[in-house]
Formats: sequence, C-alpha cells, structure tokens
Amino acid sequence: MSDMTSPDAVAGRIVEELGVTLATVTIAVGVRAGLWTALAGAGPLGPEELAERTGVAPVLAREWCRTQAAGGYLRLAGDSDAQGERYVLPDEVAAVLVHGPLGGLVDAAMTMMAATGQRFDEFTTAFAAGRGFGWTERADGHAHGVDMFTRAALAPGFLAAAVRACDPGVAAALDAGGALLDVGCGYGAPTLTLAEEFPAAAVTGCDFHDASIVAARKAAAEGGLAQRVRFEVATAAQAPAVTGGYALVVFVDSLHDLGDPAGALARARELLAPGGAVLLIEPRAADGVVANLNPVGRMFYAVSTMFCTPTAVAQGGPGSPLGTLAGPAALTRVAAQAGLAQVRELPVEAPFNLVLELRR
Repeated sequence: MSDMTSPDAVAGRIVEELGVTLATVTIAVGVRAGLWTALAGAGPLGPEELAERTGVAPVLAREWCRTQAAGGYLRLAGDSDAQGERYVLPDEVAAVLVHGPLGGLVDAAMTMMAATGQRFDEFTTAFAAGRGFGWTERADGHAHGVDMFTRAALAPGFLAAAVRACDPGVAAALDAGGALLDVGCGYGAPTLTLAEEFPAAAVTGCDFHDASIVAARKAAAEGGLAQRVRFEVATAAQAPAVTGGYALVVFVDSLHDLGDPAGALARARELLAPGGAVLLIEPRAADGVVANLNPVGRMFYAVSTMFCTPTAVAQGGPGSPLGTLAGPAALTRVAAQAGLAQVRELPVEAPFNLVLELRR
C-alpha cells in the first residue's frame, strides 16, 4: 500500500485509484472488442495491425494499448519511440485474461457496475439514509452481471467435486435419484451444472427474484433439462419442500446475500432427508479483518459494500447480515444457530472459496 502519511501522498494515491478504476473499464472493453484475443500469441503488433484484426479504429486501438502498457499488461516491443509503437501481450497475461477466467470476471463486474451506475443516485440516497438497496431497485443488467460472474467463477468440475467431497452417502443418494435444492439459484447456472452431473437426481432451484427464475427456466428449456429441473420463486425461508426431503441443499455464494442467514439455514435443515447435508460455498476469508486487508479482501469488501450487503439489509431479518467475507468462524456460528452443529471444510481446490459441509 502506498505511503499515506502526507497530503501529497494521499492525493497521489487517489490519482492512482482513479487510474486503476478507469483502466479496469478498458480491460472489459478489450474483452468485448476482442483486443486481448487478437493480441494473444500474435507477437508484436502495432495499433494499425490490431485495428485490422478487430475492426477497432486505429486511434482507439492506440490509446487502449497505451493504457494497458501503463498498467503493465502489455509490453512495448523494442525502441517504440524510434520505430513506432508495437505491443506484445505476455503469455502470462494471456493465460489469465484470454485463456483463464479473469477476463470474464472483469467483464461481469463491469456489467454489475454499469447497472449500479444507472441508479447511482438512488443507491447513494439509500446508502446515506441507512437502508438497503434490493435487487428490484437495481437496473435489469445487475442480475445478468451476477450470472456472468457466477459462470466465470465456477471452474469446470468444481461443483461436482464439492458434492462428491461430502459424506459419500450424499452423492450416492443423488446418483440413485435423490433430490437436490439450490437456494438463491439466480439464473440457474450452478443448478443446471449439478443436474448434468447427477442425471438421476430431482433438482430444484429457488430464488426470491422472479426475473431470475424466468431466465433460469429458459436456460433449463434450452439445455433440455426442463423436464427434470424445476425453478420456483421463493425466499430462502420459504424454500420448497419435497416428499422425503433433500439429499443435498446447496448455497452457492448466496448465504451472505440474505437478510436472515440463520433462518435460511434453519429452513434448509428442516428440508433435509435423513442423512442429508447442506453444502455451503462462500468467498474464502480469514476470521479477522486484519488478515483480510489484502488485494483479494479489498475486492470482496468492495463487492460487499456495493452489492451483497445492501441486498441483505433490504430484506431485513432478526440478525445482522454476514457480509461477503464472513469467515469460517462466523459461518460456523450461524450454522450452529440453525441447528447444523457439524461443520466440516471440504478438501476441494478452490482458491477463492470456502467450501463447507453442514449437518445436524
């Protein structure tokens, strides 16, 4: 972190922050315009060559390249001042932005920020007044951005590995036709992924946001899963029951968005079949604030401030919202309040997520 011990240092830091914020927007522009893809593996390219490959105006390609070079994402090739500007996309950057998930995550975050910007006056008025800001108050693009973020963040095979890391009886029950519930399913990406992994299972997704359920039902129909996967508009406290109970209830990055997380887990406990479990996936965090004061924590605290916690506050509830970086101790306490006293962290490779199995 920059030195903050003088007014000049603080001013410099703010200028730095403005540059980072605006440059992040240009990263998303590059994703959508195909600039990163065009540069990947291409060797040195001048702005005119990049423009020919993408259709972007040469002068815009030039300014975009200069922005990314200032941020260290592109490298100037040779003596560009003497020979003309040519830029190289390092393989390490391409691995993350083109071939990895981060390009999609930046694009998703930009979509969410753009939606917030459309109603920024309303958001800041609500924030200053001490009240929340619910999903129905946000612009339509917000839910789409959340879905984009979820899809980009879900590594292939991650959810299946998490389920199979639970007590073996859970996966066995699903393989044998047991029921699964996804609480806070949004557009249904995790729900449909699990339905594909467990083709014998009866799968249900629920969410309080009716527009998201419409999108989820459409996705199920397009994926040929509408006959086996149902989506219902319901809050976590009113999650739908099934005869015999659920072998597994999952919360994929949704518990911290709820105004009454203990109540949501208590309802999940009520819905479990004998031997069933709750699979809780939350952002990975330390239990203390100090240990989270790092770049990843900074990102998630900002997400919590702008998106997740205002949503939870808008719902109300008997307790306090968790915040996006709750940490294992707080999650364990909430689980115990809900009657889920057995908490086990699952050995699943998930650098950004904490994956917990909860049982009675």
